[in-house]
Amino acid sequence: MPNIEKYSGVDMANIEKISGQDVPSGGTTANAVVNTGLQMYGSTVIWANPNVPANLNIGPAYTTNTFTKIVASRSYLQFHALKSDGTLWYWSQNTTYMSTSYFTSDGTWRQYGTDTDWTDICGGQVTFGAIKGGNIMFLGAGGNRQRGDGSSGNVSNWTTVNTAGNWTQIFHGYRSAWAINSSGEAYASGYGYDYQLGQGNTSLVSTFTREQFSLTDIVEVVCGYRCAWLRNSSGDVYFTGANSNGYAGPRITTTSSRNGPLLAVNSSIDYVCAKVCGHSYHGGCHIDSDGYLRFSGEGISVLRPDNSTTDARLGSGGLKLTSLGSGWTHYDAVPLAGSTTEHLGIGIKSGAFWIGGEDSQEFKEVFGQTVNSNWYQVRTGVTTAAQRAGVLIAG
Repeated sequence: MPNIEKYSGVDMANIEKISGQDVPSGGTTANAVVNTGLQMYGSTVIWANPNVPANLNIGPAYTTNTFTKIVASRSYLQFHALKSDGTLWYWSQNTTYMSTSYFTSDGTWRQYGTDTDWTDICGGQVTFGAIKGGNIMFLGAGGNRQRGDGSSGNVSNWTTVNTAGNWTQIFHGYRSAWAINSSGEAYASGYGYDYQLGQGNTSLVSTFTREQFSLTDIVEVVCGYRCAWLRNSSGDVYFTGANSNGYAGPRITTTSSRNGPLLAVNSSIDYVCAKVCGHSYHGGCHIDSDGYLRFSGEGISVLRPDNSTTDARLGSGGLKLTSLGSGWTHYDAVPLAGSTTEHLGIGIKSGAFWIGGEDSQEFKEVFGQTVNSNWYQVRTGVTTAAQRAGVLIAG
């Protein structure tokens, strides 16, 4: 194990300040899991080193910022966040696709520009997307055609890629991007693996193109590995793409790739979906209108927050996790790629931040908890959270 007297520029022998921010009174040892403010937690290189206290809290309690949404780059130590006043903020310790002419990657939350018309953001594997003034913005690697403007060029500053002016939501998935406009229409761009773009084929799409069935009243899209779920305002869920692990939803009863979007959750028969959430390669949860988690897929990676490893596949999908109670507002377990990548889940229940899954052990060592795959509550006072391989952030 290398000597890590400094981690990400932080002097481990003097942690009165981290990333330029004051550590909470009493230092990190006395505040292993702080209950307020924005919190970032480190991972593998810390917990594997016996010289670092098990309850070391890598990030400061940053109480002067209240964000409404936080998203992560799933390959680099970079985050973006929105405030309720429409301003865009970022935190970075890596300059990949973030030009030093526009970004300061010093591990400090900083505002990007002064505009107040940023309304949505998303994070991908090596990309970020945003909606600003009704237009689609892009940052990062363009090779997977997630820009949606026909170009495959990389950009290292926020760049406008579609000026229709009526876009409301953006989401980046595995080599794919989806956008929703104010008319409730869903459009996709990227690689068409397993019909994940909903175009009726598996071809590359380089400009935002409406899905093949011209669905209406779509209010939300989320992606898994080579697949996507679309939700309408009535709480129906549609699915397109790879379903080898049977997590599409109870209306879809075959594991073959689905040439959708096809109805996966019928709000009149199954449950009313209030939020579609990112699934891992094996499975994950959506949230119903009563605030309960609804699990679909394989239990193998412990991405059921009730800690069961029992499957709920195909027609048994949408299983209500009654024992966990209601109050859930967020869940995410999106992987980098396939079955060999991280399987880490996060959730928010009644303002409390939860983590779990096969690859949550590294954080539990940091928190001084029993090292296993079980889900448990980390802290309270949370409204938004994000994860990427090796890093959690909540605030």
